Amino acid sequence: MMTDIKKQSVHNIAIYLRLSKDDGDIEESESISNQRKIILDYINENFNYENYYEYVDDGISGATFNRPAFKKMICELETNKIDLIITKNLARFARNYIDAGDYIEKIFPDNNIRYIAILDRIDNFEDRVENEFAPIKGVFNELFCKETSKNVKRSKRKKMADGFYSCNVAPYGYKKDPENPGKLIIDEYASKVVKRIFRLTLDGKTAKQIADLFNKEGILTPAQYLKVKGLENRTKKVWTRIIITRILSNEVYTGKCLRGKSQNISYKSKQRIYVRRNEQIVTENTHEPIISQEIFNKIHNNNKFGKLASESKNIEAKFAKYMYCSKCKAKMAKKRSRNNINIQCSNRDESDFICSNNDLYKYESLEDLIIDNIKEEFDIFFKKNRLNPNVINNFNTQKKARVDYKMENTNKELRLLRFKITKLYNDRLQDNVTEEDYKISYTKLTKMRKELEETIRNLENERNEIENNTENISKIKKIKKDLKNLSKETLKEEDIDKIIEKIEVNEECIHIFYKFKKMPSRIAHF
Repeated sequence: MMTDIKKQSVHNIAIYLRLSKDDGDIEESESISNQRKIILDYINENFNYENYYEYVDDGISGATFNRPAFKKMICELETNKIDLIITKNLARFARNYIDAGDYIEKIFPDNNIRYIAILDRIDNFEDRVENEFAPIKGVFNELFCKETSKNVKRSKRKKMADGFYSCNVAPYGYKKDPENPGKLIIDEYASKVVKRIFRLTLDGKTAKQIADLFNKEGILTPAQYLKVKGLENRTKKVWTRIIITRILSNEVYTGKCLRGKSQNISYKSKQRIYVRRNEQIVTENTHEPIISQEIFNKIHNNNKFGKLASESKNIEAKFAKYMYCSKCKAKMAKKRSRNNINIQCSNRDESDFICSNNDLYKYESLEDLIIDNIKEEFDIFFKKNRLNPNVINNFNTQKKARVDYKMENTNKELRLLRFKITKLYNDRLQDNVTEEDYKISYTKLTKMRKELEETIRNLENERNEIENNTENISKIKKIKKDLKNLSKETLKEEDIDKIIEKIEVNEECIHIFYKFKKMPSRIAHF
């Protein structure tokens, strides 16, 4: 699907549809098909997305959250990597806002999930009037706290609009004016480094090349420099591509003050989201520029910055999240090209001083190698542990027959023994035995009864183990059948999670670590 730059980009969307006559939902306008049409039209008009997942509860009241499709959606938020949930209106999500509010204003924002109720114009990632009035339905007492938070926000935004730089630490290249902490002034040493970064970029150097050059020359990183000045506790000792790119992308160096780049999703949540560029507060000429606007524009008006993603086929990279660089142990990153996905060390583009694994690996080739290794490894595992289903099944059948025979005979002995105890008791009542003989015989018989009962319990446990082993044989048969037909199409992500601990990758081989104790890690060469 071609990307429309006017639309917002999201990865995966969940659409939730609900209908219940108990709630008075009897009009055609509330039908599932009508809800679906409204939501899909809205999505296609406003978003570029990869996948959408539909969840439908038909005939279930919105007064409860005990709804099958709703519970399934909540359970699958992480699995399906949902970052946007959409309903036709708030009533389709829930009738009770007191409970729904926990999801909309706390749970979803904390998990970076956006929620939109189309007709009610509720969007928990937007600062809308409709969002403010939704809680009135159930949480009047929270309005005061919310209003207080907004007043503080308005005050902060007013200072931002006036060009007041409120952050504790000035951006690299500047320092705070001792006489006016809200104003930035030039830092002579750091500003020279910033100018050099822009100049090297104009000369054609990439961000990674500049980072490697600075590391080689031993130039202090921004964090190191700030620590020397007593303004920073962290010490990032290596220049990276990201550090260089952030400096090149920061318009503060042109004399502008850009504030409000991020904000709390909700006054209930500490999670922050980035604000769209056109909604940020930009104040011109608030401090002395380090580089000109002309130089900044020249760098950014090229293909390197703002390049649109190309159309490409959808490739599932099921094993990617288990892959790590075998050299620096960092998580491997996915890099999509037109028709395939490449895997690379996440530090590859940062600096050679962090990791020397500069190779790109075609994901599909790695996937084929991993699947072949899984098949081979399980085949070895079954043979080594003699897990032949037919042999084990025959052995279990014979063992079960022996246990059943022992159990039948032991039960006969127990029934006979109980009869003897009953007879002894009756003999004592009729004075056919003395009190002393009764006690001796009774103690002996009850001891034998206890031993037989213990034997029966042990035989029952043994029989249960055989039954469980029979179930395991069925599982082994299924596993062997599945492994025989194993492919990238049939292998599910939940299956991978049960098998693979991690996969380390380098230029020569992959090292697969399995979750089974009896299955050693294996190295597979390219």
